[in-house]
Amino acid sequence: MKQRALLPAVLLLVLTGCSSGGSGPAGPSESRTAATPAPSTSTAQTSGSPAPGTSEPADVSTSLNAPNALRQHVCTATADGSWSFKGTLVNNTDKNRVFTVAIAVTVGPAVAGHTLITQVVAAGKSADIAAANFAKTKDSGGTCTPVVSVEDAP
Repeated sequence: MKQRALLPAVLLLVLTGCSSGGSGPAGPSESRTAATPAPSTSTAQTSGSPAPGTSEPADVSTSLNAPNALRQHVCTATADGSWSFKGTLVNNTDKNRVFTVAIAVTVGPAVAGHTLITQVVAAGKSADIAAANFAKTKDSGGTCTPVVSVEDAP
């Protein structure tokens, strides 16, 4: 159930970052072609408020933003507007961790598509992740934004 409560909260954070007009992620051309880690300044902090539409509060005691765990990520769109994502999660700790990556494609204030990837990464290891054709826009225009959270593995 934590994952279901986490998705609306993470997507809300992504949308808030995209529509606030503040220092959000890089523009569409960089987010589609860049193979560099997302800047840590563009990731919003997780709050202790309940996720929208749920009565269960988010458990923030063990769930943390982990923007630096996502490396070499690329979000690309084909000319016909089909979006795909790939990247590598790195666990630099001495504990197994569960990473959740929420990825949203927005065109202005509208969400064109989103996906959620959950991956257990062993202590000191890395794991490649990917999502093919998870969003559709009318062309290759749009902004792709990943948000990463992490918890201790059970």
